[in-house]
Amino acid sequence: MAKASLYAFLVMTAACTDLKPMEARIDDLQQQVNKLQADIAKSASNAAAANNATAATASTASGDAKQALSIAESNTAAIDKLNAKIDQMFKKRPTE
Repeated sequence: MAKASLYAFLVMTAACTDLKPMEARIDDLQQQVNKLQADIAKSASNAAAANNATAATASTASGDAKQALSIAESNTAAIDKLNAKIDQMFKKRPTE
């Protein structure tokens, strides 16, 4: 099938005496393909950089969240201890 298509193309082009316009269109298409390939490569590079930046930001946010949780747990423990001391102080109050 491919050979038949190639043969038909060759027969059609053999009838054309001036192939310059067709060559110019092929060159133009090749330039467009090259530009698109460069654009795709640039887009992929930008996407990879954005992905790396997002990962770094997420990692920092995760670290900050862990630190905040640790501080909150520490504060909760300190408040519980303080409340226990206050409760003990009122329980030991002498009765009159």
